[in-house]
Amino acid sequence: MTPRKTETAKTMLAIVVGTLLIYFMTKKVWIIKVSVVIGLIGLLWDGLSKKIEIVWMKLTWLLSLVVPNILLSVIFFVFLTPIAFLSKIFGEKNQLHLKNTSNSLFKETNKDFNKESFERPW
Repeated sequence: MTPRKTETAKTMLAIVVGTLLIYFMTKKVWIIKVSVVIGLIGLLWDGLSKKIEIVWMKLTWLLSLVVPNILLSVIFFVFLTPIAFLSKIFGEKNQLHLKNTSNSLFKETNKDFNKESFERPW
């Protein structure tokens, strides 16, 4: 597997935009200063911006290991578990017909088949 080529300027721009979005949500002035410093590093120092990009990519890799598990757990416990409980309480008892309640599994159908039903079976 070959490592992906990344564009350092785009990564630095994404970090700057992300910090500015955090500023608009929190209204903390020091976040603007951090954003300006990161932007200047991205413009002026190529070596340092590559190191910041490496740290950023490692952080995103680490988050990719943690966030999906948390997100799927929240979806399971918040949405699927209550739906399953409600289905169990109010639903039909043998929905999948897994319990054999008759003497035979054969189901008899009284249906007349005509010529058209055999022409296009699917």
